[in-house]
Amino acid sequence: MQAQVVVLNATLEPIGVASLQRAVAFVVKERAQIMLASEGTIRSESIEMPVPKVVVFNDYVAVPHTRMYDRMPWTRRGVLERDRRRCAYCGGPGSTIDHIQPASRGGGSTWLNTITACVDCNGRKGGRTPTEASMPLQFEPRVVWRREVIMLAVEAAGVDLVALGLAR
Repeated sequence: MQAQVVVLNATLEPIGVASLQRAVAFVVKERAQIMLASEGTIRSESIEMPVPKVVVFNDYVAVPHTRMYDRMPWTRRGVLERDRRRCAYCGGPGSTIDHIQPASRGGGSTWLNTITACVDCNGRKGGRTPTEASMPLQFEPRVVWRREVIMLAVEAAGVDLVALGLAR
């Protein structure tokens, strides 16, 4: 996996995660500064700098406020990640998507109608609802918002914004 660098706005609000190459370009073009570095050094003929882990833009970048609170488009991968690949029926490792209201009975592929399931539970439930199959959900599905995805990407990049004093 390629190294990911957390990108903060000039207000220190997380606005995304960038590839190492893109983050270095921000720094070299003097659009951003390194706020937190990883171990190691990046060297070229003309530049030597620490490997960035968090960069902060020098100038405020206008990000539409509503964009951070947009719903993410539904995807199978998104459901698996939202549920942390845990089966909503038994709590074990899950690798399939199950429709709470079966697709064969009009249930759509939406955030609130799909959950992660293991192969066994998905097969046992079949074309029934969880109530009909006597298989209660261990957790309720929820909509995924863009800000949540950004924060998960920050976490995956190994940056603790709370420890840096940038989040609650």
